[in-house]
Amino acid sequence: MSEKDYNVLMELAEELLKEKVTREEALQTFIRAGILDENGNYTKPYECLNITSIS
Repeated sequence: MSEKDYNVLMELAEELLKEKVTREEALQTFIRAGILDENGNYTKPYECLNITSIS
């Protein structure tokens, strides 16, 4: 990858970071990626990410 390509990707990433994402859009991204199921629970490979609060 050339330095020019790298700079273009970095600029794109910076622009994407500025965009506002709704909670629903974020959840749908995790569902499409297979991290969450349709009920919002972690899928089997990602169950270790589930953090429960300690009283």
